[in-house]
Amino acid sequence: MQEQTQQLLHGPLKHARTAALALALVPLAAVAVTTQTSEPCPSAGICGIVFNDANNNGIQDAGEEPIEGAVVTVETENGTLTGGTDSSGVWYFPLPPGTYEVSVQIPPGTQTSPSNVGSDDTTDSDGVSDGLGNSVATVTLTGGEDSSTDFGFWTPPGAQPGAGTPGYWKNHPEAWPVETITVGGVVYTKAQALEWLEKVGKDKTITMFSSLVPAKLNVLIGNDSSCVASTIVLADAWMAANGPVGSDVHAASVAWKLGEPLHRQMDNYNNGMLCAPHRE
Repeated sequence: MQEQTQQLLHGPLKHARTAALALALVPLAAVAVTTQTSEPCPSAGICGIVFNDANNNGIQDAGEEPIEGAVVTVETENGTLTGGTDSSGVWYFPLPPGTYEVSVQIPPGTQTSPSNVGSDDTTDSDGVSDGLGNSVATVTLTGGEDSSTDFGFWTPPGAQPGAGTPGYWKNHPEAWPVETITVGGVVYTKAQALEWLEKVGKDKTITMFSSLVPAKLNVLIGNDSSCVASTIVLADAWMAANGPVGSDVHAASVAWKLGEPLHRQMDNYNNGMLCAPHRE
């Protein structure tokens, strides 16, 4: 188990982070488009706008609404800063010159817009999905302020069924889309999986199982998986290395230090906090 854990530590899990109203697409050449440009930052630092890209063209067109309350984080050499967007969709961090990674948590039920469309960096969306529920862009501030980093999100057509929590799937076995489910290379019948979902305790393979199985079921019933697909793959690898479920992995272990961020990401997804809405 130690060898497998180390392989994950230096392999795919190395890059796991601790911490989708669409209109029909309209060819840009067919219409005259009026765009909105970013306003200067309040003072020195970096800022931008988070907006609803209704036509998913990657550009903030006139009339497209800002998104208030989006969660924005910035990675600096001194740690992580977290803030939110105001009623105008503006985020701002007073920072000195440097290169920063800016992440916006993808609002529930939306997807990231196309990035870096056209030649005007003040009107386009700059973020790219990291597969972990965030839209990410890198900003290099050479001095003064930089207000050119914006994030667009659009809502795809068609309602999603919604993501269910572990409790939902425990209490609604008739809603399961499959009779067996594979976790970490081990096949479990629905009855076996339900039995494990009922268990609680200090064994972290049970904790991972309780978030991984619902995440897989939520994807199988047709929810957007763009914010969690890579996490599910990594969690499956974690279970293959440290499982099967019931293998008594402790909270203080190196294995759980690697696994906990994956569990938290899937738990957020299952609770409707990421790219799929909550299932009633």
